[in-house]
This record gives sequence, structure tokens and C-alpha cells, in this order.
Amino acid sequence: MCNARLIHVVNYMPERIIKNDQFLNEILKENPDLLEDDKLLDNPFFKGVEQRHFASPDYTSSELGYQVAKKLLNETSTKETDIDLIVCSCIFTDTYWPGIGSNIQAKLGANQAAVINLDTSCCSFLTGLSTAQAFIRSGHYNKVMIISVTNFISRLDEFQKSPRSFVLGDGACAALMTKDSVNSIVSSHEQAFGENYGLMRFEPDLVDGYFYNYWQRSCGPITVNFDKKSLDKIRDNALKIVPNMLEICLIKANMKIEEINCLITHQPNQFFIKEWRKTLSMSNERCHDTLKKYGNLFQGSVAVTLADAFATKRIKPGDLVAMATFANGGDLGAAIILKT
Repeated sequence: MCNARLIHVVNYMPERIIKNDQFLNEILKENPDLLEDDKLLDNPFFKGVEQRHFASPDYTSSELGYQVAKKLLNETSTKETDIDLIVCSCIFTDTYWPGIGSNIQAKLGANQAAVINLDTSCCSFLTGLSTAQAFIRSGHYNKVMIISVTNFISRLDEFQKSPRSFVLGDGACAALMTKDSVNSIVSSHEQAFGENYGLMRFEPDLVDGYFYNYWQRSCGPITVNFDKKSLDKIRDNALKIVPNMLEICLIKANMKIEEINCLITHQPNQFFIKEWRKTLSMSNERCHDTLKKYGNLFQGSVAVTLADAFATKRIKPGDLVAMATFANGGDLGAAIILKT
């Protein structure tokens, strides 16, 4: 059986930077009573981000994916035509349907590549790595590019006015996995928890007190509706699922957490990050996150942070890197241990 090696990971962050303190002051000028009206603003679910990047209107999702893919090819001296498969995840795509993977492939000139548009939400990058490994180890493909694009919050003008959105940012990441004599993925685990389906949803806002379906002409703008009960349930799920996914990976690899050189988790907020590290007995010095400067990028959070860790030399060749995440309030979980 062939082995699959992770060659390189890069991120591409849009140039437009939003400073949260400044942004809040601008919004308060329009609505001075905003902070008094929202009873959830002090919830730790929405804390820990100082700035974020916005992609739209400067970039479509396809353009953002193309830019990060081109950067990856340049830094690895890889020809576009050598790519056999592109595995692409995106929130939000440029149209409701189809996905953007084939558009990125065309822009890139990777005319030999097949395309998979993949969506396991905030687990998608880890799913993409496992998918790439499976295709390579089966002998089906030799070079696979995994692309993650988040172009979400900058498109939701109405939701931006809520400080609850201040943890959300945009950005993109691309990784290259190739056939090699070594295997980068030491162990992996993914699991679904369907009983938690629907806890977190992107859906149209109320219109005159009524929820219209997203396919109806009268529907309101896309938003995320929370209440304290749902946030408490999401918190409970997150604090349990993420450590559990990684612990299963460690068992599969016959390893102990002390052997991990760097932990990268999903980064919805500072509270979750702190609690995950505490549960896993990982000091801050043995972890890496980009929450303050990039925010929560959904499926891009782990991906962009992994690329940042490589770029800043936080991760060195031979290091063991653990990545863990959950999705959609808790209906999916995933973890991977990599040897760089």
C-alpha cells in the first residue's frame, strides 16, 4: 500500500481587517441601545477575538480559493497539471449550487484534476486530509490538494451589526498531500452525533414574526439564532466531543498526550480553547491558535491555524501535531494526529 505525506500547508487572508473595538463603536452610533437590548452579549461564547478578516466584496469564494491554491503551488514548486484531485470545502459558495471546486480547478489550470466538493462543516479540513490519504494509499491518485474557503460573515450585512458575530472571520487554506515513502497521518477519528442535529443553523431571519424557508421568495436575510438554552447545550457538547475525539486518536496510535508537540483545536472562542487545553493537560506553550487575529473561520479555523504554525516555525519537522474539532453545535466530531 502507498503512503501519503503532507507536503505543505498555506493560508491566504483577505487584506480587509476589521478591528472589533472600532467596529462596535461604529455600530453603536447607529443603535445606542444595542448592548442593553441583547442579553447574550456577555456569554463567553462570543469572546476572545480582537480582529478579523473580511473577504467580500473584494473576493468571491472561488477567487479566494484560487489565490490560496496558487500560493501553495508556488511555494511547493508544483505544476498545476500534476494535481490529480482537488478536495474543496467552502462556506459560503458563490451560488447556492454548484460548489466552487471545479471553478477553482479551471482558474488554476489544473486540467488533469478531479474535484470533490466536501462538507462536514467545521470538520471539513480534517475530513479532507483523511479523504486525500485514502485516495493516495489506495493508489488511485498521487497528488491531492485540500482547499478550505470561508467567505461568510462579510456577506451578511445584517448579522454583522450584532456583536454576536464579532468572533467570525474569513480566510482560506490549502494543503498538498502526495504519494511518498512515509505516512503523515499517524491516526484519525471521525464520528457523528446525530442526536445534536439542528442545534446550530444558518437560516433566514424572522419576517413580520414569521420564519420563511430559505427557498421561499419572502424569506429574510441569513442569520444565526441563539438562545441561552442552545448555547448551553453547544457548550456541553463541545467540551466533551473535542477531547474525546483526540483521546480516541491517541488510543489508536498507542500514544500519550505528553508526546504531542503542538495541539491545534477549533477556535469558536477563548473559553472553549482554555477548557479543551485544561481537559487534555496541554499547557499554552504546547498549543497554537489564531483566535485573536483571525477569529472563528468555521471549517477554516484548524486549517488556517495549522498553516500559521508552519509559517511562524511553531511546528518543526518531526513534530507530532494533534488537531481536533467539532461541528454544527455537536453533530460531528473529528481529530487527527500528524507527524510533520
